[in-house]
Amino acid sequence: MTLDPTAPWGALLALAGAALVVLTRQGTFPGTFAGFLVALIATAGLGAAAFAPLALFVLGSGFFTRIGREKKERLGAAETNRGRRSARNVAAKLAIPAIAGALALLGVVPERILSLVYVSALAGAFADTAATELGPVLGGRVLGLRRFRVVVVNHGAPGGVSGAGLLAASTSALLTAFTASSVGLLPATAAWMAACAGFLASALESVLAGTALGVRVGHFGRNIFVSAASAGLALAASAFGWIGAG
Repeated sequence: MTLDPTAPWGALLALAGAALVVLTRQGTFPGTFAGFLVALIATAGLGAAAFAPLALFVLGSGFFTRIGREKKERLGAAETNRGRRSARNVAAKLAIPAIAGALALLGVVPERILSLVYVSALAGAFADTAATELGPVLGGRVLGLRRFRVVVVNHGAPGGVSGAGLLAASTSALLTAFTASSVGLLPATAAWMAACAGFLASALESVLAGTALGVRVGHFGRNIFVSAASAGLALAASAFGWIGAG
């Protein structure tokens, strides 16, 4: 087991982050505890720097959920339980980052690869959340894929995509990657690829959501898909030498 030297600082940051989530009522108690464990594992394996993009995703998602809540409720696009994340929500969005941190802690996979997986998964999760939460607030025409045809759908419909939502998704993915790069978790070239992978995965989730398979796997399964697809796309790019080894 390889404990990162900055892990104690990471543990303090994880505790502070959990306290902030409780104070702002962004998560249920099981959800907050699950998020704390993810932060603890990630910072133990990847270092205290791993907390920065994770905090951005968690706190940013909570902030986006609260924006325009009344309008989203009228449109039927608001999160249940007033947007408070449960342990199930945490598992869907943060399972891949938690696995990356655990593998780094065990020292069985090169850390540069796991850092790429970690940041890419967070970029995809944040892109997906931003599009879902900000799209209905910003408004605009919403399109969705239904039986291989592009049709107009309502805000909040599974797989619905608007121009504003795509802008929110791309900006959030870039911000996640930039945050990771600024704290030294990823080199700039890898950060760009993580951002692109995250945005593309969120777009692919929109395509999946309008299919029979997307309906069967449900919201939980599609959230897992976004993180896994983000990590997979970034790893594929790395394998083909499209990013620097860092």
